[in-house]
Amino acid sequence: MTNNRYSYEIKLEAVRLLNEGVPGKTICRLLGLKSDGLIYTWRKHVRNNEYYRLNQQPGKQYKYNKGNLELPNDVRKDIEVQQMKEELAVVKKYFIKEGLW
Repeated sequence: MTNNRYSYEIKLEAVRLLNEGVPGKTICRLLGLKSDGLIYTWRKHVRNNEYYRLNQQPGKQYKYNKGNLELPNDVRKDIEVQQMKEELAVVKKYFIKEGLW
């Protein structure tokens, strides 16, 4: 059993077709994909603006900004700011729940 590798363009095309309402199984037949579960994972990455994840090789770790090194500095800074905002939102919810805010 071998791992299939798909190009960045195929992944984006699969996500585009899925967003247009084409069923996942049909997309698999059209583009020669192994599973429709891949498409839903790719769509999640696109929705989260994590396009670098579509370029990374299979088996790479995606945590801790390991894929962000390939991105331009301004995009990387925007991602870091967004992560900090999300972390602050969690802390704020905790303080409100505990009555400390």
